[in-house]
Amino acid sequence: MIINFIKKSKNYVCMNCNLSLSRRYLSISLSYILVFFSLLLISCAYKKDSIVIAYPQAPRSFDCHVRKELITLSILYNIYEPLVCFDANMKIGPGLADYWEQKDSLTWVFYLRDDVVFHNGKTCGINDVIYSLYRPMNLPESEFTVLQDVLDTIIGEVENKIIIKTIIPRTFVLYDVALIGIIPEGLDPGTEDPVGTGPYRFIASSENRLTLEAFPQYWGEKPEIKRVDYYIIPEFEGRFQMFAEGKADIITFVPIEAVERCEAIGQVVASPGVSIRYLELNLRKYPFNTREFRFAINIGIDREGMTRDVYHGYAVPANQYINPGVFGYDPTRKNFVYDPDSAKKLILNLGDVPAIELEYANVKYFIGEAIAKQLENIGLKVKTHSLPPDEFWARIEGRQSDCYLISMVPNSYEGIGDITSCFHTLQSAKGLGLQNRVGFSNRRVDAIIESLPYITDPQHVAQKISEIQDILIKDLPTIPIVWEKQIYCVSEKIEWDLRLDEFILIRDITITD
Repeated sequence: MIINFIKKSKNYVCMNCNLSLSRRYLSISLSYILVFFSLLLISCAYKKDSIVIAYPQAPRSFDCHVRKELITLSILYNIYEPLVCFDANMKIGPGLADYWEQKDSLTWVFYLRDDVVFHNGKTCGINDVIYSLYRPMNLPESEFTVLQDVLDTIIGEVENKIIIKTIIPRTFVLYDVALIGIIPEGLDPGTEDPVGTGPYRFIASSENRLTLEAFPQYWGEKPEIKRVDYYIIPEFEGRFQMFAEGKADIITFVPIEAVERCEAIGQVVASPGVSIRYLELNLRKYPFNTREFRFAINIGIDREGMTRDVYHGYAVPANQYINPGVFGYDPTRKNFVYDPDSAKKLILNLGDVPAIELEYANVKYFIGEAIAKQLENIGLKVKTHSLPPDEFWARIEGRQSDCYLISMVPNSYEGIGDITSCFHTLQSAKGLGLQNRVGFSNRRVDAIIESLPYITDPQHVAQKISEIQDILIKDLPTIPIVWEKQIYCVSEKIEWDLRLDEFILIRDITITD
């Protein structure tokens, strides 16, 4: 099926069932016949300077200050830009600020470029930056509020000087601002067309398609590719058919079992592997709220076997809560023990354990079914639910799922933000624990997280993160499984260096003859 989404519509309407959904969610409706004809128009107009990318789901928001989710950020970071940017290896470099300095432990100064224009023709100035940095703190649904607890004030001086003052020392201010896109003062991308300063500007989104075009007045190097069309096709077979017929240049989220078919018609490339696949469990509900049960699941999963037999080398076993390549990752930690016999005994000792309802997005059904079999192997009754991505996310956001398979890509080179977001006790007003869906709460973890802004020595920060990891590995609020390599099928005419953060930035892509 094809996801239809219409920008700026108050409601999304499912044409097949007359079901009206809220604007946040997408509707399933178009037939493959309609898709064929719409894609035929694109294939007839194919040019060397345009590409088509197929995703399984649409951005969860067009607002760059709301969601930290891979597909959303991967698309939106072509439109929006922050003051400083991560490069392909997640190292900080210039963005809209071409220079910055730390005056003292509480004061950071950024100097704006003087040749930056928004897509609406307005010159980017200090008021736009101040508005953009404050704005996420005023959005209840925002997942970009890391500065909220440490920020004192933001001051604009002369035409291009931005001063950020913090209440307490903050070691990772650069990483914080690197996540916040700059938009025109007063703009609300949640209700208006997105406007940024990036190399690509928003053109249209309707039905199952989103179109961006190169921005002629872009301040940086002009991108080679002038147009990109994103098609939203939940089922992999639909994306594969597009590619096989020459109607797509890149198809994303290629399942392991389709790699050989993709190799026969194009290039298969994979990211370095920093996306963690893990189980989230409702800690408010039995049996997930018992550590013995979570420990049984943890030692009942054969991670080595899964990376070999299920992922065929496109993953590595996960043994901690900080991803490789991120500050705080500990390469000395040992892998989790696989001990199904002990897991069975723990389950038996718990007595009458109810059947487990395991949910996952259908694009990852192969790993979902493999995990279900391993859980059954340790004596659990498991019922699986393979859901379309939009339905899967709707259930998660609605807190309707108790056990589900999910993934996360680090959005910063420092691991503090992800740890804070996922494992601090939820305190929405302070921007803490915003992605803590499982209900985990540990006073020591909270205390360490809240102490980190006061620590200026990176080595001391790393020690504190290690202490948090020790607690998490003992308590297992979530179950890390593997670090996945994201797999893509790419046209032979495409040259593309993949990024550690797995974003597809169109300016990194070139088209050969």
